[in-house]
Amino acid sequence: MKVLVINPVGHSTWDEQDKKIYESFASPDVQIEVKSLPKGPKSVETAKAYAEVVPLVLEMIERYKNEYEGFISNCFLDPGVNLAKAITKKPVVGPCRASLTIASYMTKNIGIVTVGNEGLWMIKECVEGLGYGKYLVDIKGTSFGVLGIDEDRERTISELTAKAKELKDMGAEVVILGCTGLAGLAETVQEKAKIPVIDPAGASIKMLESLIKLKLEFY
Repeated sequence: MKVLVINPVGHSTWDEQDKKIYESFASPDVQIEVKSLPKGPKSVETAKAYAEVVPLVLEMIERYKNEYEGFISNCFLDPGVNLAKAITKKPVVGPCRASLTIASYMTKNIGIVTVGNEGLWMIKECVEGLGYGKYLVDIKGTSFGVLGIDEDRERTISELTAKAKELKDMGAEVVILGCTGLAGLAETVQEKAKIPVIDPAGASIKMLESLIKLKLEFY
């Protein structure tokens, strides 16, 4: 099984580490490749950046649709996922929908921790648009954005843990890391915050594997 993870940014800074993270969740028979866009923003944290990357993600899927069995649009806003059905019958998965689907099997009280504050309204709209708004306890943002995640890993984990605990106190029974830049940190935050934490990369690849193995195509 060969799948492509599309990083919707105009640089390859995270490609190698993302490949390792996705491989850590994937089944042994899954071959993962990660590619960034040939051009685009440094991160997707604003409506302008989101609007810029959607057509670029679709172009990438169009280009590689015959080479892979499935695709992941590697941003929690799921850019291009719905529109991709017009391009390919193969499954295209977004981390937001995949994470929410798994979380909804665990509880109806879901919290999300993401980076920064500027894009929180976009995540909320995405969650509501997918029909999970009634399950959402709240969305908490950190003091740093996507580009600041790796600057101080101890600070990153500390803030994620604190926000997860806040959501737990508000009634959340499961927390989703609402940014693919936070992938790989769920287990650590879960251990520290004492609440189930869903990794967006893990949720995405397991969802994509299932769709491919079930031989489901979009029409």
